Amino acid sequence: MRTIAIIIVVALVMFTIINTLKTRTYKNLVSYLQQGKIKEFNQKIDSRSVKLLFPKSSLLDLKFNAAIVEQDKKAAIKYLEELCEMPLTTSQKENYYMKAFNFFIGLKDKKNSKKYLDLINELPNDRMKAEANRVYNIYILKNDKYLKELLEELENMEDRQKGVNEYLISIMYKNKHDLENAKKYEELSKKHFALVDAETAEKYKK
Repeated sequence: MRTIAIIIVVALVMFTIINTLKTRTYKNLVSYLQQGKIKEFNQKIDSRSVKLLFPKSSLLDLKFNAAIVEQDKKAAIKYLEELCEMPLTTSQKENYYMKAFNFFIGLKDKKNSKKYLDLINELPNDRMKAEANRVYNIYILKNDKYLKELLEELENMEDRQKGVNEYLISIMYKNKHDLENAKKYEELSKKHFALVDAETAEKYKK
């Protein structure tokens, strides 16, 4: 019995040590990304110890985020394809598809942004689908399809909620070559984003 008890204690200690090491290593990797230290990140994530600590999916996720930070389209596509070949939960699909969609929208990559828009439209999250379709129409198709809808939504929003809609509205007016209204809503969006920043800063003071 004493031998079994010792084995259990040793196992628990080892489990705690490994978990602590994993947490510390993960924080270090994320910190490298946040600071833009890509060289250090790549050296660490490709080390034997890290490969032993983490499953392949976690490493691919981190490498995908690094590719986004570096704006490395080729690497991002590579890691995305590997991730999407794995069995993913609905929440994981939402995370990866939306992250990929926004990345390709930022690059003005019509082909790949449409690919991930189609995948998003297969998911059950109606709010996410609506948001993605709006963004695709505004930034890739450059039309004003959702202008009336977004203007109507503003009427029922508090000031601190209006920033995103106002920014998208300003882009649509630019698409219409209505520079006066584009400027108007761009300034309103800045004002309301600043309001949110001020409220957030005030909360941290408390």
